[in-house]
Amino acid sequence: MVNAKGSLINKALYIIILAVLALFVSPWLSTASAAAGSSSPRVILNGRQLYFEVPPIIQDSRTLVPLRGVFEAMGANVDWNAASRVVTASKGAITVILPVDSSTALVNGNPCILDVPPRIVNGRTLAPLRFVGEAFGGRVTWDGKTKTVYINNTSVDKPDAVKVNVNRINLRNGPSTLAAVIGYAESGEIFEVLEEQDGWFQIRRGDKTAWLAGWLVVAVSPDGTPEPEPEPQHPERIVVLDAGHGGFDPGASGRILKEKDINLKITQGVGRLLEQNDITVVYTRNDDRYVGLEERSNMANQLNASIFVSIHNNASNLPSVSGTETYFYAPASEPELFAQRDARARLAKAIQTELVSMLSRNDRGVKEANLSVLRNTKMPSALVEVAFLSNPTDEALLQNNDFVNRAALAIANGIMAFMNDYYR
Repeated sequence: MVNAKGSLINKALYIIILAVLALFVSPWLSTASAAAGSSSPRVILNGRQLYFEVPPIIQDSRTLVPLRGVFEAMGANVDWNAASRVVTASKGAITVILPVDSSTALVNGNPCILDVPPRIVNGRTLAPLRFVGEAFGGRVTWDGKTKTVYINNTSVDKPDAVKVNVNRINLRNGPSTLAAVIGYAESGEIFEVLEEQDGWFQIRRGDKTAWLAGWLVVAVSPDGTPEPEPEPQHPERIVVLDAGHGGFDPGASGRILKEKDINLKITQGVGRLLEQNDITVVYTRNDDRYVGLEERSNMANQLNASIFVSIHNNASNLPSVSGTETYFYAPASEPELFAQRDARARLAKAIQTELVSMLSRNDRGVKEANLSVLRNTKMPSALVEVAFLSNPTDEALLQNNDFVNRAALAIANGIMAFMNDYYR
């Protein structure tokens, strides 16, 4: 009996120790996991964020991105030969051959040395971002602070002829900075344009053809006369939608809901509605990940977005407090923001008016507050507090899909009303 009793005591102590360890270690592990998940670089192609089954990674200080996902988004056809472990991709005048685990790729037959060999991760081929972005004529920039890759390969109108307006440019055998250089053109030379691909022009010199970068030339008539300036067009309107909190930062909590989850659900609804109206939408997050406050505003600034809207839900120590409010920030002490005061206030008012009309909740008004995402964005911006998770009625409504859909519609309508007025 004594031995049995001692054994029971030892088991009890063992269970207590395990429970204590779980209490302290589990939160650390979840936080570390969330932080790791949030470190994956983002890829923005022509103003739109790309999402992948396998996220980009950083290896040996080089960023590797999913090759097929980026290539296909750029309009290329991609083929994988499992036997030889070789990727072949083609688009128009460019063909890329990329063996896995090799430091040499071919672009129109031109050998390109890679900083890091491509590798397979969870069944997907990842390759160095600059190679992937430039292979099909893209211009690549990297924001190390926000870990964001920006790729631009938008097409332009094909002029009849172009004139070189820099000292010397490369003539290549394909529309890519990775294609082989087959000659040079000097300042002032004029070429007839045969084709356009992703901002590159195919030209003729004698009995040969070549490609040159469209951003290094100006459009002219075949006789060399500068072409008339085109009619001014409205630039692409980009709306950055910011679902507040995320990852290990849950935001406010009700009895059932976490703010980060309902913020994302409303934000995605707003994005779908805007995209249905041909508005380009970029999300600061489109899943449950942590994104720093400055990173959110930096993304909008880097994209030169037209509007930034951050979507939140509120909480109070008093359960009786309820309703909707919208914030902006443009103090006289910040000249750049103050210059936008009218626009920022109008954006917040447009959204608040629609929310109150659609949701029939207590109108807490438009307010001004020094919030990070409002202070650090360079375009008209607003922060929405849809309802109070601490209020039982508001939280119950936020669990109702119809209420969530109406909130999304209200915010989208407010954004579009502002854009139609401000950018007309």
